[in-house]
Amino acid sequence: MATHLLRILREEHQSLNVMLDALQMVVRRGPGLAPQRFFDIVRTMLVYVREFSEHVHYPKESQLVFPGVLRAARDTQGAITGLEEAHRLSVMELGVLQSLLVDWQQGGPAQRKGFERAAHRFCADYRAQIRVVEVAIIPVAEQLISDAQWDTLAQRYQTAQNHSKSLSSKNSGYRAIYARIALWLARILSPTALVQK
Repeated sequence: MATHLLRILREEHQSLNVMLDALQMVVRRGPGLAPQRFFDIVRTMLVYVREFSEHVHYPKESQLVFPGVLRAARDTQGAITGLEEAHRLSVMELGVLQSLLVDWQQGGPAQRKGFERAAHRFCADYRAQIRVVEVAIIPVAEQLISDAQWDTLAQRYQTAQNHSKSLSSKNSGYRAIYARIALWLARILSPTALVQK
């Protein structure tokens, strides 16, 4: 259970880092000659990161990993409290970014710098959050949480999931969005694609 869950968390961190890299790359390139495609891509990327984080990734950390780590190592309290606050702020900041993107699309180039600064700051903060989990939380989880404790946490988490939509159907939906973004990125990186609507 522990190995499987922590592998999933690391894979999710990797996919989120890739998405943050792609977001920064697309924003640096700017709208070019295909502004509608640009704003559609950036909007979809922001929605993906927000929804995937809030409904898939963060619950695993908050409901499964953090409680077990805290029981096993009380000195992680500060890091976990900081991460829970970072989760809350990330979701809020993504909402602000979505609003700033609308301002840029409707207000024109004068609004671009505000969005770029906020996007850069958000990506840096999110990466820092991932690093804390990778360096300060996952190693403790690997070393100190027993199989029996993992089983108890997993049962609680599964019970909570049964009261909401199926996690597997959610994950398949997010995989489809991720694949669509990847396809768009492949097209936007093609020089000829920049002149297509």
